[in-house]
Amino acid sequence: MSALSGPVPPLGRKRLPVSIPYYGRQIEGRNDVNVPDTDTGGLISFRELEYRLGRSNLSVGSRALIRGLCRLGRPAMFPGGGIGIEYAGLLKNAANPHYLRSHVQEVAHHFHAQSVHMLIAPGISGYPIGSMYAAVADLPVILLRKTRIDRNQAACHPTGSFVISSYTGDGDFLMSADLVAVQDMVDHVLTSQIADQSGSDPLKLSLRMAGADDIIDKATMSQAVSESALVIGRSAAELFISRYQERMGGARSIDIDVAVVAWATPLIKDYNRPRELLHRLFGIDPFAGISVTNVQLDPPAIGVAGLGTIEFPRHECLS
Repeated sequence: MSALSGPVPPLGRKRLPVSIPYYGRQIEGRNDVNVPDTDTGGLISFRELEYRLGRSNLSVGSRALIRGLCRLGRPAMFPGGGIGIEYAGLLKNAANPHYLRSHVQEVAHHFHAQSVHMLIAPGISGYPIGSMYAAVADLPVILLRKTRIDRNQAACHPTGSFVISSYTGDGDFLMSADLVAVQDMVDHVLTSQIADQSGSDPLKLSLRMAGADDIIDKATMSQAVSESALVIGRSAAELFISRYQERMGGARSIDIDVAVVAWATPLIKDYNRPRELLHRLFGIDPFAGISVTNVQLDPPAIGVAGLGTIEFPRHECLS
């Protein structure tokens, strides 16, 4: 895991663009992802999908996600991101528990195993699934709001904000959190921990955060969200400690550990090696429902780790 150390600016607002981090994204070309999957033994047709799923070691949640993706999605070209996967009918425009319930339950179990206290999800695309994770895991979740920015216009932004380029080629966007809501969540988490350590000195507090997104591609957004979460979490924790010590007369010393300890997503593009980046930066192995090994446009197909390359059906074959 990765914990923030060193001085952290107080909660408040700063000016753009001097100190705000910027995260760019590279466009995926056809040669990046149209790679044959040597373990498939040929394309898996939709009609044989159930048979192949039954013979796989994939979890119940992963199998349900694959069924939903094959019915509702397909590979596509995106202006700012190159070749990708259109999955809006599964995770954005609709939410069908037939496809999502088991995966969400598996993620909730993973978060509990990691002793997560709160989630952070980038919006708008990442927040629907993030809120499902949060509701089932009984965890608070913060949306990082997406706002178009004008670099020629002076502006201010909340602590922990960053700018990231759009995957769809729609320009750069500011991502920022509702700091009042963050503070309320952190106050509840740390107040509960203090109550459990009534006789301890020093107090040992922790804030364990997790990220959630609809897809992890090159992990650019995951890195940005994680680094933002560390700043936001440390700022809120330090403000809580300052107020607590003021009320208590500063009699008890307090140690605080703020860390991003987990990530979860329905889809991860393993061919972009995002796991390596998240492990190197934060010591995290992301939990993913579908690990995509390759994407093909002609014929439309995706490779899935532990299964093979699945050819997307024509709509008339879905009955």
